Amino acid sequence: MFPFSQICCGFVLGCLLSLFEFNTPVFFAIFTSILLLSLYFKRFVILSLSILLASVFLILYYHLFYSWELPNYHRAKSYPFSAQVIKVYDQPTDILNDSSMPLYFKAKLLNLSSKEINETVFVNLSWYKTQHKLLQTDIITGNAKLKPFRGLQNIGNTNPELWAFYNHIKAKGYIDPKFSVQIIKNNPYSKIQTLKHSVSNIFEGSKNYWFYQAILFGDKTLMSSTIKEQFKILGISHLLAISGLHIGMMYAIGFFSVKFIFRLLSIKVKQKHNLNMLYTCSGLIFSFVYTLISGCSVSAIRALIMLCVFSFMYLRGYQYFSYKALQLALIISLIFNPFQLLNPGIYFSFLAVYILIFSSTKISLSHDTFFKRCTWLMIIQFNLTVGLIPLVWFLSDGVSIAGIIVNIFAIPLMAFLILPIIITIILFSFINLAEPLLNFLDYFLAEIFSFIISTDLTFLWYKLGELSWQSLILIYLILFLLCHSLKWLIFIPLCTLISNKLSNTLPIWQVDILDVGHGLSVLITQNKKTYVYDLAAKYITGSSVVQSQVIPYIEGQKLDVRHTLISHKDNDHAGGLNDWIKYGLQETLLTPIDKNQVISSCKLGMSQFGMLTIDNIWPIQPSKISNNNSCVVRITDGQFSILLPGDIHKNAEQALLKTYETIKSTVLISPHHGSSTSSSIEFIKNVSPSWVIHSSAFNGRWLMPHHKIMQRYADLGVQQLTTGISGHIRIKIFKDKYVIESTRSKQSYWFLLN
Repeated sequence: MFPFSQICCGFVLGCLLSLFEFNTPVFFAIFTSILLLSLYFKRFVILSLSILLASVFLILYYHLFYSWELPNYHRAKSYPFSAQVIKVYDQPTDILNDSSMPLYFKAKLLNLSSKEINETVFVNLSWYKTQHKLLQTDIITGNAKLKPFRGLQNIGNTNPELWAFYNHIKAKGYIDPKFSVQIIKNNPYSKIQTLKHSVSNIFEGSKNYWFYQAILFGDKTLMSSTIKEQFKILGISHLLAISGLHIGMMYAIGFFSVKFIFRLLSIKVKQKHNLNMLYTCSGLIFSFVYTLISGCSVSAIRALIMLCVFSFMYLRGYQYFSYKALQLALIISLIFNPFQLLNPGIYFSFLAVYILIFSSTKISLSHDTFFKRCTWLMIIQFNLTVGLIPLVWFLSDGVSIAGIIVNIFAIPLMAFLILPIIITIILFSFINLAEPLLNFLDYFLAEIFSFIISTDLTFLWYKLGELSWQSLILIYLILFLLCHSLKWLIFIPLCTLISNKLSNTLPIWQVDILDVGHGLSVLITQNKKTYVYDLAAKYITGSSVVQSQVIPYIEGQKLDVRHTLISHKDNDHAGGLNDWIKYGLQETLLTPIDKNQVISSCKLGMSQFGMLTIDNIWPIQPSKISNNNSCVVRITDGQFSILLPGDIHKNAEQALLKTYETIKSTVLISPHHGSSTSSSIEFIKNVSPSWVIHSSAFNGRWLMPHHKIMQRYADLGVQQLTTGISGHIRIKIFKDKYVIESTRSKQSYWFLLN
């Protein structure tokens, strides 16, 4: 008998191990164990060979499609380039007419440093002080200062570098103003772009244009942050992602439309002709066209592959809705692109279908009455919600309490009303009859979205805190054993999960230096109560690091912010103040601010924060230099200490040393991000830190920390870490020791190494 299941399991396991644990002890331990078992059990021979095949395939795939890197890269290098504009990022409405606002766009590289690029390589670019308007398909030629794509990495938050790598975004930078720029316009659209543009024009000007863009093209950039958050709370974010639900409905529309036409026209065919094949092919054509219109996203292609496998097995007379069909679809999807394992969508898709297959085979409930059909659908929805909760928890640090109930109504509404009407509108547009139907749908959706936005739904989202991937696997192993005949083995993952929880020794207090680019935000935490020093930057686009990084981290860790101190008024330290206040944390502010939110100097003196002593030791007198007005804070438990000097310059350092005999500290946050204006030798010697942390961007425009300052710390025997290189840095302080961790030191993404 052909060992299909062993090959599938081995190939999937091999892809996962090669992607996440390649060249680590975990990979070699698992592979060696299976190899040893294969010496005694023949089934493991197939498994080990499949793992090896998957590893070789994934590495070859990487070198063929993903291995491109910036040639001869060094800091601030300017590259001559030619690229086609793919997308121009929309500006917030309140700054549309601001001439100082840079133009942000995504482009596909055609040529770099006079070398043609044949691979798919995208770059994110900024163009400062320009009046040019770029359109999709424009080809731009000039020079750009590029660097490898690097995103902010904080514990518990999403990893933007994985997303960028998966989407072939290899670099980012800005147009070099020292060189001329040429723009070639009026380039023709491709056939798919033309089709997409035509469909998009049908809905342009409608109230819910953002919704149609998301449903038809998977483009959620027009969605407001409010509606995104409300959809997440209600547990219906999946409805806006091009997924199996949308592809399946397109298939159903094509299948039953043709079937209805044949019955309506009473078309008779010879018995030898298989009408089911015609209906099935019609459904697949509808799904294929929808996939093309949506931009051929990997999630849409994955759903189409799954549908094609099920349809093929249906036409061949096999059991099409089965585990074997699902395994085959998964293998084909991974052959198409094994790196889609980096996308959470693949886990949601296949896990949801697995739950549906499991439910349909285990639940023997007749469908002869409306009540029984509704009961069956509710049971299916309950199983789906429970089965997907651990994955949602892992990705969002919480779960929607209302998800089960809301989806019972939302999924049928989307599947049987909204999607069919949208397709009908597109078809009716060819005969100019779409407007009344579009107006009806627009009004109907506007009422729903207005209600969702205006309603306070925060109580429906339960914050569970961070869930590790190890715990996620153990939870699913427990659920799998509970649902099958191996219940007696459940104690193994259950005991492992409990022991991991109990053996996790909590620190007495900890320091988190968040990865915020060029800026600073430090959290001092004990017993889940937190003191925050600085709120990082706000960008010219209107977004802030507080929104994207600090608040999500606080929510994920379930922290209680008690105090907030802003060192001084510069944007890279105080930029997130408005968003901090909007979040409801104004009462935590220790720094005086007036009605215009202008920041004053902090109050000097000691205070207690639990077992910690917080000493504000500077500024003694105001300075005309903003940086020298930074509030310098020393925090200690009597044994371990950290010094937070803000952006003070050398003259302020010298004045501080004259005031205080010693400010010796275990850890120092480098003054002014490691700038050459600070970190004098006398200051470093007096502080005498074991570690210095530079909070600065990776290869930032200001080139901090300065190489001379880094050498100065090294010469004085101080160990160094930089957030731009190490990511989020966490210092755990125990009774008689401290441990330093960072996000990048924990990851083993070999394909992201620059």
